[in-house]
Amino acid sequence: MMAKAQQAAADAWMTVEPEVWSMYRRIWGEPELGMMEYNAEAWLSAWLADHGFSVERGACGMPTAFRAVWSSGDGPRLGFLAEYDALPGQGNRLEPLKAPDGKRAGHACGHNLIAGTGAGSAIAARHAMEESELEGTIVCLGTPAEEILWGKIAMLRRGAFEGIDMLFANHADYQNGAVSRPCLSCVSFELLFEGQASHGGARRSGNALDGAELFVQSMERLRAHQFGDVVIGHVLRFAGYMPSITPDEARLWITVRHESFERARDVARQLIPLAGDCARHTHTRVVDMLISASRGYLANDALGQVLYRHMQEIGPPAWDDGDTAYMRSLAAACSPEADFAWDRDIGLHTEGCDPYGQDDGEASWSIPLARANWSCPSGVLLHNWAMTSASGHASQFKGASFAGKAITMAAIDLIEEPGQIDAAKQELARRTEGHVIGEPRCGGFEVMTTRPETFWDGTWSGRDRVEP
Repeated sequence: MMAKAQQAAADAWMTVEPEVWSMYRRIWGEPELGMMEYNAEAWLSAWLADHGFSVERGACGMPTAFRAVWSSGDGPRLGFLAEYDALPGQGNRLEPLKAPDGKRAGHACGHNLIAGTGAGSAIAARHAMEESELEGTIVCLGTPAEEILWGKIAMLRRGAFEGIDMLFANHADYQNGAVSRPCLSCVSFELLFEGQASHGGARRSGNALDGAELFVQSMERLRAHQFGDVVIGHVLRFAGYMPSITPDEARLWITVRHESFERARDVARQLIPLAGDCARHTHTRVVDMLISASRGYLANDALGQVLYRHMQEIGPPAWDDGDTAYMRSLAAACSPEADFAWDRDIGLHTEGCDPYGQDDGEASWSIPLARANWSCPSGVLLHNWAMTSASGHASQFKGASFAGKAITMAAIDLIEEPGQIDAAKQELARRTEGHVIGEPRCGGFEVMTTRPETFWDGTWSGRDRVEP
């Protein structure tokens, strides 16, 4: 039988859950790019204010960030993370097939669910604390631009996380459960090659695209022979207007990922002088502009075990035949060659390294972090139109609600037994021993906060350079 405070937590979640689902739908229907999440920020801020939170909008000088606080006195200060940006080019209708909806972005990483769950569990924990007469503070952080691993790093650098004892995060994945394992660190930057425009039939020298293409060829050669352990991604954001105009500008967005932050950073540092060499050989110039540098998750078993215990008490998401039919069709449309598989168990996941980056990874090296996952079928790919479809469907609402209820119950557990937070802090100190953390690093703050459209249309210019 549940303890009284835990029952209050479960009841509080069930009371707020209809509002959470409404927020899932609302944010899914209006996907917004990073640092341009004006609707999502306004809706979440108003929702938290309606439930008694004091909300600072435009936190840290970032127009689409917020910091919402509710306190009942001395006690642990628990942080709840909400992210709500969408991915460019991944809009899709709520159908189990590729059906572009014409929108500029889509929730292909389920941030509509992460936002609703993060804010909803903060609201539910606040009401459970009041019902159980527990003392402590709830802080919900609205963190924009996660998809470029930027928002939390900027907020961490500017003090939004100060005084928080531990953090709750949530995400869709391919497993249900509590996660206490690393993900990839990531260094992200843009290279701007500059040349001279001229008639394409006459001019061959000073072609900015030549510089960019030579760099890509050289980088790929080095990756094959020297950087085989590192995941390097790139996209050519601008390559010119038409063949008859020699491009005077070409832009490459580069990400360097590795489990070790130091390895990712060192490879990024090696690529910058390579870009300079390529520019000289093509009679162009190059400017390197830092976007962000983020560590991957720092595992914390102490908090993972708390979450896992409550997930076991709740049981896995109650998906029905209709949910399975939708997801089976969606997975078949996205990955027709793959067998259908959907995790229905609950685990405490401590082995391996997840193949993605998260900007709350950077925060986890300073503040203990607990992460709750819910599963989607393995054939539904993240950062793909199929996940946009999935994140608008009731089946994923049920999964995210599973995570939200577990977070609410874990929060009350930690408030009642704060020694568990002390254990998590001690674990963090052991795991970070010998590491030099340094200042959180992100670039383009003035651009992102005043002219984010220029970042997304590829016309921005940043003064923040990649570390030499």
